Amino acid sequence: MMPTKKIVLSNDPLLLTILRNSFFQREGFDMVLVQDGQTGFQAIEAEEPTLAVFDLLRPDEQALECCRAVKSDPLLAATPVLLLLPEDAEEDLADDCWAAGCDAVVHRPLAAERFLDAACGLLGISRRLARRFAVSFQLSFLDTKQKKHVGSCVNLNLGGMFLATETLFPVGTELAVEFVLPGFQMTLQNSVRVAWVNHPEWRKKNSMLCGVGLEFVSVSPTFVAALQVFLESVKIDD
Repeated sequence: MMPTKKIVLSNDPLLLTILRNSFFQREGFDMVLVQDGQTGFQAIEAEEPTLAVFDLLRPDEQALECCRAVKSDPLLAATPVLLLLPEDAEEDLADDCWAAGCDAVVHRPLAAERFLDAACGLLGISRRLARRFAVSFQLSFLDTKQKKHVGSCVNLNLGGMFLATETLFPVGTELAVEFVLPGFQMTLQNSVRVAWVNHPEWRKKNSMLCGVGLEFVSVSPTFVAALQVFLESVKIDD
C-alpha cells in the first residue's frame, strides 16, 4: 500500500480531467491543487503526497525552484516530482528539470496515456493492474463485532475491490474479507477499509450496485502475488 493517497498538482483543467478519469480518482486519491511553486512546496510539506506534478507553461521558473527546494529537503526529497514541459520547450529546459532533481518529465501536448504511464512508473504501479477488472465471485467478510456477512465482488484490482452488498458501513470502517479467486484453490484473507459507499438512496455511482468500495490494508506478499496472477488473466473493464 502507498503511504498516502494525495497528489499535489498545478491547477490545470486538462491535467485534472486526466486524473479524474483514471484509476487515481477511482481509488480515492485526493487532488491538492496549487497555483505556483511556493504554494506547491507548502502543500508538499503539509500533505506528504504520493506524487507532485508541476507545470512549466508559465514563463517564470517557480516550478523548477519548487522542485529544487523539495529535492534538497531531507524530509521531502523522496516525494516523486513530475514536471510538465511546454509543447515548444527547448532541450535546455528538460536538462534544467533533470538538474533540479525531478523524477520525470512529460512534454505537451498532454496525452493521457503518456502522462499516466509516467505517473504510474514513478509510483511503481502497473497501469494494467491498476485498472478495474470486472469479476464476479462471492466472498464473506467480518465486521468490527466479528459478525459474518456475505457479498459479491464485482470489480477488483491490486488496490481494492467493489463489494455488492446490502450490508453497508461508514467510510473508514475496517473489515476482514475472505475469498477464493475463480480458478484458484487457496483461500485469501485480508483487512480492508471502506473507501466509499453506494447507498441505495444516494448513489455515488449510478452504474454500480448498492455496496461499498474497499481498499486493501497491509497486504502480504502472498496476497499480492495471487492477485497479480489472477488479474493478468482477466480482461480489463474500461
